[in-house]
Amino acid sequence: MFSNLFSEVDIIVVVNMVVWITVGFVIERIMYLKREIKDMHIRLSAHQREEEMRYQLLINQIKQQNKPSALSDLQVLFADKINHIKRLYPALTDTDIQVLTLIGLGVENADILQFTDMSKRTYYKRRQLIAQRMDTSAAQLDELAKQLFTSK
Repeated sequence: MFSNLFSEVDIIVVVNMVVWITVGFVIERIMYLKREIKDMHIRLSAHQREEEMRYQLLINQIKQQNKPSALSDLQVLFADKINHIKRLYPALTDTDIQVLTLIGLGVENADILQFTDMSKRTYYKRRQLIAQRMDTSAAQLDELAKQLFTSK
């Protein structure tokens, strides 16, 4: 029936047009998605840089012994993580969580000692208590703390 109305060449031309329109649509969609991915990557990078700057500022405050400001910043910045840790390990005290937070952020032991006004002996005893309360070894405490503060 259609063979009388359209020649083979006409059908081939129409099919080619449909294919090219479809290919064009697919290419346009791919380009749109690539732009969206690039925009998301830019936003994510900006957010990561902002968070990195906040961490660096916090660590600088700790090193400069700006204790009240740094403690409040710790509690604000890591409220979700601190609440999660309190749920996982209810035996931890506020001081334990402060020390654990500093360890998790990668603050050097010497800076933690200065910031918390602890003696070396008190600090290492605190680490042992934290490890016991978290049912881990003192040797694994650093790794566990870093996992807690770097996980989403």
